Amino acid sequence: MWAGATVSATGDSASWVALVALSLGTAHASLPILVALYTAPVAVGGLVAGWALDRFDRRRLMIGDSVLRGAAFASIPLAVIFGQLASGQLYAVAAIYGLFKMISLAGFPALIPSLVSGTQIDQANALEGVTYGLASLVGAGLAGLAVATIGPVPVVIFDAASYLVMALCLWSVRELSAPARRPGPHRTRTPAAGFRAVLHLVARNPVLRDTTIMFALFNIGEGALLVFLPYRAVQLGLGSGGYGFLVAATTAGELLAAVLLARHAWRASLRASIIVAQITAALVVLLLVIHSTVVTVAALVALGLCAAPMTAWAQSLRMRLAPPQAHGRLFALLRTTMQATPPAGAALAAVTLGQGTLAAVVAIAAAMGLPAILLAHNLLSSATETDHGAPRASSTRAGQPGAEQAAARTRRPPPRART
Repeated sequence: MWAGATVSATGDSASWVALVALSLGTAHASLPILVALYTAPVAVGGLVAGWALDRFDRRRLMIGDSVLRGAAFASIPLAVIFGQLASGQLYAVAAIYGLFKMISLAGFPALIPSLVSGTQIDQANALEGVTYGLASLVGAGLAGLAVATIGPVPVVIFDAASYLVMALCLWSVRELSAPARRPGPHRTRTPAAGFRAVLHLVARNPVLRDTTIMFALFNIGEGALLVFLPYRAVQLGLGSGGYGFLVAATTAGELLAAVLLARHAWRASLRASIIVAQITAALVVLLLVIHSTVVTVAALVALGLCAAPMTAWAQSLRMRLAPPQAHGRLFALLRTTMQATPPAGAALAAVTLGQGTLAAVVAIAAAMGLPAILLAHNLLSSATETDHGAPRASSTRAGQPGAEQAAARTRRPPPRART
């Protein structure tokens, strides 16, 4: 399963670089519109994906997603062969990608607790970061080289093939468990009904609520970077593959951080660590005001070093604060919320770039750092027994849905944090 995920994520990272090159080249597409369509449909598809992951066989859903998105990307080289590629097709493929993205993005973390023991969750989450970090690094770096030498179309062909590899890998791992199903009234029949208890849990739990808000606003900054970095690559004279090289710098930092977390247990407070990492990420982004290739690459590597641990730490907290049978809905809800905000970042970049590099970089840094500063006190004052990575030791009472029970627990006064 990890091998298939690595190949598929490599193709995704590479294909985005190729789509950017096509939009700026033969297709004459608008980059802000492409970014918005690549990310905005997650808000619609994510909620349905979470409900489906908790109700149906997760492996089969992820196989269907791989086949569908692979076919969408395969349509691009076919259109090029017949000389029919236009901006509208790039927009359509980007929208399909975003609409179904959450099936795999929420599906993998939903499967992790069923594959490893509670004491290994932190390392498993870091390993997921290693997988995607390595894939993103290789994909973006090779895509940048390929776009500069043989063009973007072969890169898209590789991405389409990577979805097929992912589907075959999932099909071969038949022991992956389906979600827990409950007969009778507790089995949810609609997405809305299935999300009510999870929404209540997130709203009442300060760790889930505040980290989601922080990350959603942080992703506005990352969405702006998606628009800013191609322009920075042009400013630095890095050529048509320069954007891929800059993306690879960020993912190199993410990979390094994920490897360190996978090899060493993190003992510090996860809440405090998340806050420090997010504020630090915002500070290093400010270095992008300096018009230098070395400084730009160093800033992006440092950004990756901060961003990857944030994701792993928050995911560990979420896994312990919600029961496994609600993980599909929980991860889909939270990741949908966080993935729905980059389009706002694309709009932010479109506005601020007209005012110059300084305005764009300051706006990106503010979107990333201010939420952590404003929510730090509330997040640090919220007590949780899971804060230092200790596995949650609790059981679900018979007859009560897991998400509902978790939500009920949040209504009781939490224990005082130890000092």
